[in-house]
Amino acid sequence: MQTFFPPEKFESILKSLVIIVPELLPVPPVRGGAVEYWVDEASRRILFSGRKLAVVSRPAGVAGHDKIEYIGIPWTATERFFHRLKERVTWKNPLRYIAKIQNVFSYGIRVAKAVRNFDIVYLHNEPNILLFLSKRPEQKIVLHMHNDHLSSRLFRPFYRKALAKVDVVVCVSDYIRRQAVMSFPEYAERFRVIFNSTNPEVFKPFGDEALRQLDGVVNLEPDKRYLLYVGRLTPVKGVHVLIEAFGEIYRQMPDVRLIITGSSFFGGAAKTSYEQELVDLAKPVSKSIIFTGYLPHEKLKYLYSAVDMIVLPSVWQDPCPLVVLEAMASGTCLVSSAVGGIPEILESGKSGVLVNPADAQALARAVLETLGSPEKMLELESVAREKIIAGYTWERLVGELETIFGTLK
Repeated sequence: MQTFFPPEKFESILKSLVIIVPELLPVPPVRGGAVEYWVDEASRRILFSGRKLAVVSRPAGVAGHDKIEYIGIPWTATERFFHRLKERVTWKNPLRYIAKIQNVFSYGIRVAKAVRNFDIVYLHNEPNILLFLSKRPEQKIVLHMHNDHLSSRLFRPFYRKALAKVDVVVCVSDYIRRQAVMSFPEYAERFRVIFNSTNPEVFKPFGDEALRQLDGVVNLEPDKRYLLYVGRLTPVKGVHVLIEAFGEIYRQMPDVRLIITGSSFFGGAAKTSYEQELVDLAKPVSKSIIFTGYLPHEKLKYLYSAVDMIVLPSVWQDPCPLVVLEAMASGTCLVSSAVGGIPEILESGKSGVLVNPADAQALARAVLETLGSPEKMLELESVAREKIIAGYTWERLVGELETIFGTLK
């Protein structure tokens, strides 16, 4: 059982806390972004009354939450040039990494100046920024890893130097923790796991209200059943595997439709060659596949509830995607690849269905069998939602964060 520090203990230790997100998207998350959404949800729940709490990101251009200071790091003309270059080239092009390095370097230097006088620096998912921080003797640094960046062989020498500055590394799944410990066994004691969370009062079964809210966004026909993919449209997310599987699903169940929601990188992202490949791959069954593009959470929560099944076909070691938690909370059956940290949350046959990654036939078979067992689907959905309510709320997550902050001396 996790022991939480009471608010007065937490406040007596901390005088000021600054949260830093990576160099691309703002907080509040007006352009989306999983990490930015996470920070927005967690920061407004942190028990920090009477103390200074700040968030550093790109400027959002909107008002944030009360009692939180938002420190915007504006884009420079050079950063915008390299960012546009990065968007135009493929993952295999070295120019993409040169552009990434330039943006992190420029952003990191200014972030380091902005956070100099805070007692605790809480950095999310971009360990390279640690290289620019000149840690004061009394300052504490917490790194929160949402992805498996630390195991990169290319950057490992830099990360080893950066991790020397860190007091605690929080990982979103035990998979991420294990990978990091293998790369940096000398820092094993610094790695902790805090699973992601969601709000079951936001993501929940909406019944007929979902259809009313989706009017003009997605046309859901009453005599059809719908599968939903939500996430980035990138090769590692395996959307091509899902479209291939859908050909067989549609052949056996012609009343089933597939909705693909997302973009290459959240709101306003440029179209990529992979997105065009998906459209071309879908042509044989194009009348049965709907591409919605990026949708904000205000509409997405209704779409989760309105469809019959959510499918997550990742072909990489997905660490702990929020889609899993949001789907489970929504009371909609989830079929997912058994990768990364997902099996740590989703138990196959009890709270959802897991399949081997990159196997279109296995994915199609799992979807068909599950759709063909409506009573089993209802059981999976009920167990999944209860699991989220019981242990995957923001209140639980923030309580665990406060415990970690309370141990920093």
